[in-house]
Amino acid sequence: MFRMLEKCYQNFGKLAVHILDRGYASEQVLDGSPRDRLFEFEQDFIIRWKKSYNLINAKGEIKKTYLISRYCKPQGSKLVWDKERKIYKRITIAYAPVDHPQYRDKPLSLVIVRDKHHQRSPMYLLTSLPVNNTQQAWEVCFAYSHRWNIEQAFRFGKSELAMESPRLWWFENRLKFLAIVSLVYDFLISLMRNWRGWVQQFLRNWCHRTGNRYRDATIPIYRLRMAIALCLFFFLAQNSG
Repeated sequence: MFRMLEKCYQNFGKLAVHILDRGYASEQVLDGSPRDRLFEFEQDFIIRWKKSYNLINAKGEIKKTYLISRYCKPQGSKLVWDKERKIYKRITIAYAPVDHPQYRDKPLSLVIVRDKHHQRSPMYLLTSLPVNNTQQAWEVCFAYSHRWNIEQAFRFGKSELAMESPRLWWFENRLKFLAIVSLVYDFLISLMRNWRGWVQQFLRNWCHRTGNRYRDATIPIYRLRMAIALCLFFFLAQNSG
């Protein structure tokens, strides 16, 4: 992670925002570890913070995160689509300025996202981005929510487009290979976006699946790649007989 942050600092400055899950919720990631130094490289971040970790509230008191959030009343609500559970749910948002006990000179913000019907535990997002109004708080919330789309894109690239195992010696050749993979991925996404009716017919003919699980799948890109591969194999593969 140290090398990644160094490269980001050299090439992008502070343009990037690093979105990290609860596994990175520690002071070592912020500045303490020789490998992970977000503060040292002046990188903005959004970390899903653990409720039992200590922070400093606006009054200068050191308290656990969930205790600080108790005094943060909801400042806005929205109806959002939960694509993992296939339901609409209403969430509320609140924010408050906080500090980390180890880095009091670094201003931070805590964004609290709650399920209005209390069906799930609140989500705590610690960020170095300025959060002075509700709009900025929503931007932090949705930026973290969209991290899963990036993870799914990398998963597809590694499992279906062989991004994880290029047998190339020179780094420039690897970059060229990844650029080709990116074009293929963009082609598949553009097909799904602009030719949705044709894609459904194509999948029905070349990669037919039954059952509600496949009919309700939100990402049929795996089936689309397989269908194109089967179609090309049928028309272009030479007959050995």
